[in-house]
Amino acid sequence: MYILDIQASGMGEQSYPAEIAWRRIDGSESYSTLINLDNVHGWEKWSHDVVRHGLTRQECCDRGGTTAYVARRVDDLLKHYPVYSESPIQDQRWLDKLFRSAGKRCPAKLIPIEHAVPSRRRFELHRYLLARRDEHNAAANSLLLARAIQQINVTATPDKRKQSALSSPLKWLKGFSFVT
Repeated sequence: MYILDIQASGMGEQSYPAEIAWRRIDGSESYSTLINLDNVHGWEKWSHDVVRHGLTRQECCDRGGTTAYVARRVDDLLKHYPVYSESPIQDQRWLDKLFRSAGKRCPAKLIPIEHAVPSRRRFELHRYLLARRDEHNAAANSLLLARAIQQINVTATPDKRKQSALSSPLKWLKGFSFVT
């Protein structure tokens, strides 16, 4: 199970992925890369908001991997593992752009991050997501999200007494008397 995060050139229709990172929920594996934007036709618009958060277009071009290389890495991940995203619709849009620029089709859809925790614990995840500060760095975001999910899932293990009571739905009624 992995968490994926993408930082983009902006939020508009002409935006495109500039940085991508993922982390295995258990923390045993992570990957982060900038994307070289020089060789992609139409990927010129750069938002001032992105610069304000410390990422420059030139840095992406100088240190980033080609879209073909990054798409191959993402392809391997998506084909073999469930991949969760805090913003699956937006991140999927950017992944689709990445794959199209590499002449490929994205092999899978991202899963909403809520599905990485038990349904009864989703409120905790939403509360965490609302309270945290977005780092505007894909690697840092994927780390924070993975830690939150891991912590929620570790504390979600049911207590044995509750589990045994739940195993027989009517067991908890034993000893009650009903007046009709």
